Amino acid sequence: MHKSKMKMNLTVIIALVVAFSGCSHMMNSAKVTSDSASQQVANDKYAKEILALNQVIQNDSKSAEAKNAHLKLAHLYLDHNNHHRNYQKALKHLKSYFILEDSSVDGEMLNWMASLKEIDRLSKQIASQHQQINKIQDQLNQSNKTKLALSRTNRKLTREEINLREKNRKLEESNQNLKKTIEMLKNLDQRLEEKRKTFQ
Repeated sequence: MHKSKMKMNLTVIIALVVAFSGCSHMMNSAKVTSDSASQQVANDKYAKEILALNQVIQNDSKSAEAKNAHLKLAHLYLDHNNHHRNYQKALKHLKSYFILEDSSVDGEMLNWMASLKEIDRLSKQIASQHQQINKIQDQLNQSNKTKLALSRTNRKLTREEINLREKNRKLEESNQNLKKTIEMLKNLDQRLEEKRKTFQ
Protein backbone atom coordinates (compact mmCIF):
# COMPACT_ATOMS: atom_id res chain seq x y z
CA MET A 1 0.00 0.00 0.00
CA HIS A 2 2.87 2.38 0.88
CA LYS A 3 4.57 1.69 -2.47
CA SER A 4 1.29 2.26 -4.27
CA LYS A 5 0.88 5.65 -2.58
CA MET A 6 4.48 6.59 -3.41
CA LYS A 7 3.90 5.64 -7.03
CA MET A 8 0.70 7.68 -7.16
CA ASN A 9 2.48 10.68 -5.59
CA LEU A 10 5.22 10.41 -8.18
CA THR A 11 2.69 10.09 -10.98
CA VAL A 12 0.76 13.17 -9.79
CA ILE A 13 3.96 15.23 -9.53
CA ILE A 14 5.05 14.20 -13.03
CA ALA A 15 1.60 14.97 -14.40
CA LEU A 16 1.56 18.44 -12.79
CA VAL A 17 5.04 19.27 -14.06
CA VAL A 18 4.04 18.30 -17.59
CA ALA A 19 0.76 20.26 -17.40
CA PHE A 20 2.31 23.46 -16.09
CA SER A 21 5.10 23.35 -18.64
CA GLY A 22 2.47 23.98 -21.30
CA CYS A 23 2.06 20.48 -22.69
CA SER A 24 -1.36 19.15 -23.60
CA HIS A 25 -2.43 15.58 -24.16
CA MET A 26 -2.49 16.28 -27.90
CA MET A 27 1.05 17.63 -27.91
CA ASN A 28 2.74 15.12 -25.65
CA SER A 29 5.61 13.56 -27.51
CA ALA A 30 8.23 11.04 -26.63
CA LYS A 31 11.71 12.15 -25.68
CA VAL A 32 14.04 11.55 -28.57
CA THR A 33 16.24 8.55 -27.91
CA SER A 34 18.87 6.91 -30.02
CA ASP A 35 17.12 3.55 -29.94
CA SER A 36 13.79 3.87 -31.78
CA ALA A 37 13.27 0.11 -31.70
CA SER A 38 13.01 0.12 -27.88
CA GLN A 39 10.44 2.94 -28.09
CA GLN A 40 8.34 0.85 -30.46
CA VAL A 41 8.51 -2.15 -28.11
CA ALA A 42 7.48 0.05 -25.15
CA ASN A 43 4.58 1.54 -27.12
CA ASP A 44 3.42 -1.94 -28.19
CA LYS A 45 3.59 -3.10 -24.56
CA TYR A 46 1.36 -0.23 -23.41
CA ALA A 47 -1.02 -0.64 -26.35
CA LYS A 48 -1.42 -4.39 -25.64
CA GLU A 49 -1.97 -3.86 -21.92
CA ILE A 50 -4.49 -1.07 -22.56
CA LEU A 51 -6.33 -3.26 -25.06
CA ALA A 52 -6.47 -6.19 -22.60
CA LEU A 53 -7.76 -3.95 -19.77
CA ASN A 54 -10.43 -2.41 -22.02
CA GLN A 55 -11.50 -5.95 -22.90
CA VAL A 56 -11.92 -6.71 -19.16
CA ILE A 57 -14.15 -3.63 -18.79
CA GLN A 58 -16.23 -4.56 -21.85
CA ASN A 59 -16.78 -8.11 -20.55
CA ASP A 60 -18.25 -6.93 -17.24
CA SER A 61 -18.25 -3.18 -16.61
CA LYS A 62 -19.48 -3.50 -12.99
CA SER A 63 -17.10 -6.18 -11.70
CA ALA A 64 -14.19 -5.75 -9.28
CA GLU A 65 -11.87 -6.66 -12.17
CA ALA A 66 -13.36 -3.80 -14.23
CA LYS A 67 -12.88 -1.40 -11.29
CA ASN A 68 -9.21 -2.41 -10.99
CA ALA A 69 -8.84 -2.22 -14.78
CA HIS A 70 -10.03 1.41 -14.70
CA LEU A 71 -7.44 2.23 -12.04
CA LYS A 72 -4.69 0.45 -13.95
CA LEU A 73 -5.70 2.24 -17.18
CA ALA A 74 -5.50 5.60 -15.37
CA HIS A 75 -1.94 4.66 -14.30
CA LEU A 76 -0.99 3.53 -17.81
CA TYR A 77 -2.27 6.70 -19.46
CA LEU A 78 -0.19 8.75 -16.99
CA ASP A 79 2.96 6.62 -17.05
CA HIS A 80 6.03 8.69 -17.92
CA ASN A 81 7.33 5.86 -20.13
CA ASN A 82 4.13 5.81 -22.17
CA HIS A 83 4.92 7.92 -25.23
CA HIS A 84 1.21 8.26 -25.93
CA ARG A 85 0.17 9.68 -22.55
CA ASN A 86 -3.40 10.92 -22.47
CA TYR A 87 -4.52 12.87 -19.41
CA GLN A 88 -8.16 13.06 -20.47
CA LYS A 89 -8.42 9.28 -20.76
CA ALA A 90 -6.63 8.91 -17.42
CA LEU A 91 -9.22 11.24 -15.84
CA LYS A 92 -12.10 9.33 -17.46
CA HIS A 93 -10.87 5.99 -16.10
CA LEU A 94 -10.20 7.43 -12.65
CA LYS A 95 -13.77 8.78 -12.52
CA SER A 96 -15.05 5.34 -13.54
CA TYR A 97 -12.95 3.80 -10.76
CA PHE A 98 -14.45 6.22 -8.21
CA ILE A 99 -17.97 5.31 -9.33
CA LEU A 100 -17.27 1.57 -8.87
CA GLU A 101 -15.32 1.98 -5.59
CA ASP A 102 -17.57 0.94 -2.71
CA SER A 103 -15.39 2.10 0.15
CA SER A 104 -14.58 5.77 0.72
CA VAL A 105 -11.77 7.08 -1.46
CA ASP A 106 -8.70 8.26 0.44
CA GLY A 107 -7.28 11.79 0.26
CA GLU A 108 -4.41 10.68 -1.96
CA MET A 109 -6.83 9.52 -4.66
CA LEU A 110 -8.84 12.74 -4.35
CA ASN A 111 -5.63 14.74 -4.79
CA TRP A 112 -4.88 12.71 -7.87
CA MET A 113 -8.38 13.39 -9.23
CA ALA A 114 -8.06 17.13 -8.52
CA SER A 115 -4.68 17.22 -10.29
CA LEU A 116 -6.05 15.44 -13.34
CA LYS A 117 -9.05 17.79 -13.48
CA GLU A 118 -6.66 20.76 -13.41
CA ILE A 119 -4.52 19.17 -16.13
CA ASP A 120 -7.65 18.57 -18.20
CA ARG A 121 -8.76 22.18 -17.73
CA LEU A 122 -5.32 23.50 -18.68
CA SER A 123 -5.13 21.14 -21.67
CA LYS A 124 -8.45 22.45 -22.97
CA GLN A 125 -7.33 26.03 -22.35
CA ILE A 126 -4.07 25.39 -24.25
CA ALA A 127 -5.98 23.72 -27.10
CA SER A 128 -8.30 26.74 -27.27
CA GLN A 129 -5.31 29.09 -27.33
CA HIS A 130 -3.74 27.03 -30.12
CA GLN A 131 -6.97 27.36 -32.11
CA GLN A 132 -6.92 31.13 -31.59
CA ILE A 133 -3.24 31.28 -32.60
CA ASN A 134 -3.99 29.23 -35.74
CA LYS A 135 -6.94 31.51 -36.56
CA ILE A 136 -4.79 34.63 -36.13
CA GLN A 137 -2.02 33.00 -38.18
CA ASP A 138 -4.53 32.28 -40.97
CA GLN A 139 -5.69 35.91 -40.84
CA LEU A 140 -2.08 37.08 -40.97
CA ASN A 141 -1.37 34.81 -43.94
CA GLN A 142 -4.48 36.14 -45.71
CA SER A 143 -3.43 39.71 -44.90
CA ASN A 144 0.05 39.04 -46.31
CA LYS A 145 -1.49 37.59 -49.49
CA THR A 146 -3.72 40.66 -49.83
CA LYS A 147 -0.75 42.94 -49.20
CA LEU A 148 1.28 41.09 -51.84
CA ALA A 149 -1.60 41.32 -54.33
CA LEU A 150 -1.99 45.06 -53.63
CA SER A 151 1.75 45.51 -53.99
CA ARG A 152 1.66 43.78 -57.40
CA THR A 153 -1.33 45.88 -58.45
CA ASN A 154 0.48 49.03 -57.27
CA ARG A 155 3.58 48.11 -59.29
CA LYS A 156 1.41 47.42 -62.33
CA LEU A 157 -0.37 50.78 -61.94
CA THR A 158 2.97 52.54 -61.50
CA ARG A 159 4.24 50.98 -64.74
CA GLU A 160 1.02 51.99 -66.52
CA GLU A 161 1.36 55.54 -65.16
CA ILE A 162 4.94 55.72 -66.45
CA ASN A 163 3.78 54.44 -69.87
CA LEU A 164 0.92 56.96 -69.96
CA ARG A 165 3.28 59.81 -69.03
CA GLU A 166 5.63 58.72 -71.82
CA LYS A 167 2.72 58.57 -74.29
CA ASN A 168 1.56 62.01 -73.11
CA ARG A 169 5.06 63.42 -73.58
CA LYS A 170 5.22 62.00 -77.11
CA LEU A 171 1.76 63.38 -77.90
CA GLU A 172 2.82 66.82 -76.62
CA GLU A 173 5.92 66.66 -78.82
CA SER A 174 3.78 65.62 -81.77
CA ASN A 175 1.36 68.46 -80.99
CA GLN A 176 4.22 70.99 -80.87
CA ASN A 177 5.51 69.67 -84.19
CA LEU A 178 2.03 69.95 -85.70
CA LYS A 179 1.74 73.53 -84.44
CA LYS A 180 5.08 74.38 -86.02
CA THR A 181 4.01 72.71 -89.27
CA ILE A 182 0.70 74.60 -89.26
CA GLU A 183 2.55 77.86 -88.58
CA MET A 184 4.94 77.16 -91.45
CA LEU A 185 2.03 76.32 -93.74
CA LYS A 186 0.28 79.56 -92.75
CA ASN A 187 3.43 81.54 -93.52
CA LEU A 188 3.82 79.73 -96.81
CA ASP A 189 0.19 80.33 -97.69
CA GLN A 190 0.57 84.00 -96.81
CA ARG A 191 3.63 84.35 -99.02
CA LEU A 192 1.89 82.56 -101.85
CA GLU A 193 -1.07 84.88 -101.52
CA GLU A 194 1.22 87.90 -101.62
CA LYS A 195 2.97 86.58 -104.73
CA ARG A 196 -0.35 85.84 -106.38
CA LYS A 197 -1.45 89.43 -105.71
CA THR A 198 1.83 90.70 -107.11
CA PHE A 199 1.35 88.78 -110.39
CA GLN A 200 -2.15 90.07 -110.93
